[in-house]
Amino acid sequence: MSKKTADPTKRKHFESKFDEKTLREMINAGRTADEIQQALGVVSKQSLRQHVLKLITRDRKVYEVPGLYVRNLKRPMVNFKGEVRLTRNMLDFPGSTYEPNDQFEIEIDNEKIVLTRIVEQADQPLDSPEPIEKM
Repeated sequence: MSKKTADPTKRKHFESKFDEKTLREMINAGRTADEIQQALGVVSKQSLRQHVLKLITRDRKVYEVPGLYVRNLKRPMVNFKGEVRLTRNMLDFPGSTYEPNDQFEIEIDNEKIVLTRIVEQADQPLDSPEPIEKM
């Protein structure tokens, strides 16, 4: 087998620049991860995590950046069958109380899907023989 040679003209390596002073100032000012990412021109959250980790190592101080380590489970996607699946985590927000067998009315606009909880029919199970009437 022959060795593969790296041709520098074919591969471009992108590395965002680490600006220690600006990053430290923005973290101390309480900026969110999205604001820091936009101001520093960092392409991904992973790169920003690496920059924050480098800063933590240099300063020997733990920095917390709001929104940096939060997984985004709130974005439903369309699967290969064309279905949109919503999980309980996607519907979970402060003040929400959803129980098993809760029913929702679905309104579809051009770019929005609106779920409205039907309170009167919440006691009926999902597999009830009575159809839900549309208004």
